[in-house]
Amino acid sequence: MKFNEYTTKIYNIAFRLTGEENSAWSVASLAINKYLNNIKEDVDVEILNTTAKEVCKIFLLQEENIIKNKDTALDIQSSLLALDTLGRITIVWRDILGYNISDLAEISKHSKSELYKILNNARKQLILSKAFKCSQA
Repeated sequence: MKFNEYTTKIYNIAFRLTGEENSAWSVASLAINKYLNNIKEDVDVEILNTTAKEVCKIFLLQEENIIKNKDTALDIQSSLLALDTLGRITIVWRDILGYNISDLAEISKHSKSELYKILNNARKQLILSKAFKCSQA
């Protein structure tokens, strides 16, 4: 894939986690810069996956410094932001990006079984959220 497509995908991952443009750009930039020397004209899918993992690592390490809005749940993004850190990252990693939960276990230092419990709980919270109920109307 072209570099522009790669950066867009990485930014989208970061935005889903942070919910805020400036924070997403900061997280995405940190992750991309870490692997910039390995990137050729066409970006390999493995580099995309590695950078996506790095975005998640950065988010887990700096979550308390990232601006987030948990006041309202008017849409899916704000409902996602209302989840706790691990709930949010498991939903984004597994359900939105379709990545393997085993990779997230390595990054987060939680077992796969713990992450599946967190994932199921986060899914339930999203289903019960105001945003989900509004989207069903």
